[in-house]
Amino acid sequence: MAVTTNGDPAEEAAKAVARSLGRLIAELRRQRGWSLEDLADEAGRHRTHFGLVERGERYLSVASAYRAAEALGVSLSDLIHMAEAESPVANRSVHFEPRAVPPGAARGVDAVREFTGLGETWVPKAVEATYRTLDRIDEQLMNTGSLPLAEVVELANLSAIIGNLLRAALARGSNGRFESNEPHTYPDLISPSGDAGGLEIKVALETNKPKGHLPKPGPHLACRYVLADRAGNYTRKERGNVVWVWEVRLGELSAEDFSLSNTPGDSGKTAVIKTSSLDRLACVYYDSRFLPYAKPRPGHN
Repeated sequence: MAVTTNGDPAEEAAKAVARSLGRLIAELRRQRGWSLEDLADEAGRHRTHFGLVERGERYLSVASAYRAAEALGVSLSDLIHMAEAESPVANRSVHFEPRAVPPGAARGVDAVREFTGLGETWVPKAVEATYRTLDRIDEQLMNTGSLPLAEVVELANLSAIIGNLLRAALARGSNGRFESNEPHTYPDLISPSGDAGGLEIKVALETNKPKGHLPKPGPHLACRYVLADRAGNYTRKERGNVVWVWEVRLGELSAEDFSLSNTPGDSGKTAVIKTSSLDRLACVYYDSRFLPYAKPRPGHN
């Protein structure tokens, strides 16, 4: 049966339990060291069927659920009970405590004042505000049986969402010094009074270099993030499903600070900030818990 949704709360709860059932079967299968083929052979079903079920793209019939439970050595009633207990919709209990940036994450106060006229708390407070909005989105998604945002959108789209949320938070926290520009208009932040320059915001994942469609000389704020778990546990080269900002840099870039690249998956050429140019920007926020490099970069110490 294909996965659909109609917005009905009872139907959403039922679908959430069905998705939890698929995740539970995957977990029990892995605990036994089985491949999808092993489970399919034991349950008398095709591996593709269980693959779709485990990914939440198809729901189990009662007969298939019974065969899977029998193959995994549990009763069908126990399997359903465990799936209900694991389902956030069934429990309506997903609520995340506010995340705070660590003391000492703010730095480069002179650069912040030079380019924006604001203080050292401006960027950390915007990061915390971005976390709050992302967490509210995840609460809503997971309380309707969905996966969190980082698992339902492509990474490029996730970076764009983070950039938009950060832009709004920076504008709100600027005491009227900045406001958000029109969508897809350079620069992202503008000064309504004209007494401050604009500010372009770029966001990238892990060690990726921020990029855009064209070189855009001027003041830039470059933000990079990782995906860790909800508790803030992070292992380099591994990904969780919760956004954590690990670095923000601020400064002036010229056209020479960009290199044109035809990155696979991009639509046409992109302008990528050069590594040396990125490192030259002042580091104004750094959370050492999430460093995706083997050792700190310039400005981290």
